[in-house]
Amino acid sequence: MTFANKRAELPSYVSRLKGLDAERSQRIYQALCTLSRKAVEALKGNQMNCFTAYMDKMRPLMSYINTNTVTLSDHLENEKRDQKFESNSLHNKAKSVIYDLRQNLKIIEVGRKAVAAIPFSPLVFSSKEMTNAHLDCFIPLAWDFEYDAIILVNLSDERLLDYLVERGQKRFFLIGGSLEKELLNKKLGIKGLSFWAYKDASIIRDLFLSVTGKPPGKFIAIDCGSEKVPVKEMNDIVLSATQGRVASWHRFNTLNRADSVNVLENLNNLVRYRQTSELHGKFDGIPGVIVSPGPSLKKNLEVLKKLKGKAIIICVLRVLGTLLQNGIEPDMVIQADPYDLKDMVSERNGQKTTLWEEWIERNDFSKVKAFINTMYASPNIFEVPVRNVFWMNPSIPVNEVLPLDIFDYQRVGGSVAHAAFDILVELGCSSIVLVGQDLAYSESNEVYAEGSNTHARDSKTNNLKFGEEIDVEGHDGKPIKTNNVFLDFARLFTFFAEGLKGSGVRLYNCSEGGLFLEGFEHCKLDEFLKNECKVIMTDKIEKLLNGADQHKINSSSISDVMGKFIGKSISISEKITALLNKIEPIMKKKHWNDADLKKFDKIQNKIVKRMGENYFYTLALQKDSYILQAGLRADNSLEMQLGFHKDFLQAIEIVNERLKSGLFRQRKLFKQRAHCLNEARSGQRLAS
Repeated sequence: MTFANKRAELPSYVSRLKGLDAERSQRIYQALCTLSRKAVEALKGNQMNCFTAYMDKMRPLMSYINTNTVTLSDHLENEKRDQKFESNSLHNKAKSVIYDLRQNLKIIEVGRKAVAAIPFSPLVFSSKEMTNAHLDCFIPLAWDFEYDAIILVNLSDERLLDYLVERGQKRFFLIGGSLEKELLNKKLGIKGLSFWAYKDASIIRDLFLSVTGKPPGKFIAIDCGSEKVPVKEMNDIVLSATQGRVASWHRFNTLNRADSVNVLENLNNLVRYRQTSELHGKFDGIPGVIVSPGPSLKKNLEVLKKLKGKAIIICVLRVLGTLLQNGIEPDMVIQADPYDLKDMVSERNGQKTTLWEEWIERNDFSKVKAFINTMYASPNIFEVPVRNVFWMNPSIPVNEVLPLDIFDYQRVGGSVAHAAFDILVELGCSSIVLVGQDLAYSESNEVYAEGSNTHARDSKTNNLKFGEEIDVEGHDGKPIKTNNVFLDFARLFTFFAEGLKGSGVRLYNCSEGGLFLEGFEHCKLDEFLKNECKVIMTDKIEKLLNGADQHKINSSSISDVMGKFIGKSISISEKITALLNKIEPIMKKKHWNDADLKKFDKIQNKIVKRMGENYFYTLALQKDSYILQAGLRADNSLEMQLGFHKDFLQAIEIVNERLKSGLFRQRKLFKQRAHCLNEARSGQRLAS
C-alpha cells in the first residue's frame, strides 16, 4: 500500500484509480463467487432462509459492480468478454472466479424464475419463507437496500413491511392501501427509515424529487392488493416513478470523483468567467434550437443554415465539427463531461486520437460566439479559444459550501441536451426546438450522425451499454427501435414539458425519424423556420453574448473569502495525510491482535470524521464508503475484511493527494489575483 510519503514513486491520478478499481473488482468478485456458491448450495438443499440471507449479502456488491467501473454484464455475455480482464490487470485466477460466478448466477436465476411462476397475493404473507421467496424474485440481483426504493401499491398487511425492514430495506413509497399513517410512523419512523404514504399515484414523481441524500438508483413496484391493479394504472405509476428517479438522480449527479475534484480545481475559473445565469431573461422572444448528434441531423443541415440570426442555436460539443463542415455556425456550444478530453481516446479508421484533438484542435472556434462548461468540467476546457466562456451548475449541491452565489439548474439530466434545454428556458426563449435528438436507432442501425465522433452501432456493444432493443412510437407515428437509456432521456424531456405547461414556451421536436416525445409538437424543421423564425436578430444575439467582456469579478472580498475556504480545506487534507501515515504501519502487519484492531478503528474513524468536515471529500469518496460497508457485510473473514479496508484507505489517499495538490494550485492563483487587484487599485489612486 502506497501512502503520501512515497509521492515521487506514484503513477498518475487516473492510473492509480484504474489500478485500485481493478484490484478492488477482483476482491468483490471473489466475495460474490463465495456467496453465490453458498446460495446455490442453500437452494439445492431447500434452505430458503439461508438462500435469502446470502442473496441479500450479494445484492449491494452486485449493485456496485453494475453501476461502476467494472460492469457485470461485461462478464456474463460470453467467453470472449473475459479478454477485457487482461487490459484491466486481472489475472487467470480472476477469470476463473468470474466463470464460477457466472455459472452460479445461472442456477440462481432458474430458482428465482421457478418461484415467480407461483401467483403472488396477500395470502403468501402468512408465510415469512414464502414471502421472502417472492421478494427474491421481485428484488433485482443488483440492489442497494440503503438507497433503492420499493413502491408498495394497495398494501393492507403490515407483515410485508416487517419482512422488508428485516432484510435491510430503507426506502418505501406506499400508494393506496389501508394501513394507517400512525401505524406506519410507529413501524418505520422509529427505525430511521424513509417512507412516503399517499393515496394518489400522480404524486410519485415529485416524491422521488423530494428524497434527500443519494437518490434511488433503482426502484421496483409491487402490487400487494387482493385485486390486481389495472395494467395501465401500474404502467402510469412506473412511468411517473421513472421520471422522478431520473430527474432526481441526474440532479444529484455527484457519484463521479471527477465532479468533486474538478470543482475545487476550477475555483479560480468560477470567479474568472461568467455564469450563464447572467443571461437569464435576456433572450425573450427569441426562438432557441438545440442541435444534438442523432442520425436524423443530416436531414436538417440545409435548413439549419437558414436559421442563422433568426434563432439562437446551441449545439453539443460532439456535433460542432459536423455543423462547421456544413457551413453552420452555432451561437453556443455546450459540453458537460467532467473528464479531461486530453485523456479520452477516440478511434476512427484505425487511427487513435484524443477527444481534445477531435473536438477542440480540429474545429474553428473563432466562429463560435460562446462556449458553456459545467462547474465540474476539466479545468483545461475553460481555455477553449472562444471569446465568451460561461459556466453552469447542473444541480450539484455546493451553494452552502462555496462562497459564491451559484444558480442551481433543475432541469438537468443524463444528456447534455437536457442542460441545454434548461439554459434556453431560463434565457427566456419563446420557443425551443430539438434537432438531432433521435433517442432511437436509425433504419441503417446508427446511433449518432456521421461526423459526430462515433456513429456506427455494434449491436452487442450497444446492448451491453444501453440494454436490449425496445419497439416504440416514432416521430411520424411509425414504430422504431430504442433502448431503456434513451427512454429515460425521453421521459425526462416529457417531464420538463409538463412543468412548462401554461408558461407560454412552445416546444417542438424536429428530430425526423427519432422518438415521439409527449408534450412536444412534432413537425419538420422547415415548418418551424417558417412559423417561428420570421425576424433576423443577428446583431441582438451577438450583442447579448459579447456583453461578457463587460463583466469581471474584481472584488477583493471574493478572493479573500475564497482564500480562507481554500486554506481551511488544505488544513483538513494535511490532517488526513498525517492520519494515513499513522495507520500505514498497522496495515503492513501480517498478524493483528486486539490492540491493533482497536488502534486501527480509532485512526480510521478519525479519518472519516475529517472527511466529513469537507463536503468535497464526502462527494468524492461516497462510492468507496459504500463498497467498504457492503464488502464487510459480504465476507467476515479477516483477510477479506482487511482487503476492503485497504481499498478504502487507498482511495482516500489517492483522492486526498489530488484534492490537496489542486487546492495548493488554487491558493497560488488567488494570491496572484489579489496581487493584481491591489496593483490595479494602486494605479487608479495614482492616476487620480
